[in-house]
Amino acid sequence: MRYLLVIGIALGCTEPLAPGDVLVGRWSSPEGAGWPIQLAASLSGADLITPCTTAHFPALRLDDSLTFQARGVFTSAGGLVTATVGDSTTIVGRVVGQRLIVGSFTLVRGGSGPHVCNA
Repeated sequence: MRYLLVIGIALGCTEPLAPGDVLVGRWSSPEGAGWPIQLAASLSGADLITPCTTAHFPALRLDDSLTFQARGVFTSAGGLVTATVGDSTTIVGRVVGQRLIVGSFTLVRGGSGPHVCNA
């Protein structure tokens, strides 16, 4: 039974995303990409994490064009950023294969290490 669960999870991570799907998983900027960001998404919501901020959004559901948009709030902000905790923000992105395009950032599947905010 445990093996079937592992196989199911593995297939779910490799199946292409389709309209109506909710993003589930972790995507991050590739190693050496400059400004490191990460999107951690689940059925209950998504967190967009940068070195100096974290913003929380409701679950990100893909539309017919494999794009998503949601309004959320900053849950942490530090360093020399103009955002403060509780400020509203918007996330806009799209799926291209197994990658996510969020603003001008291309994210790939998988998490990244800790980010340091250089204040």
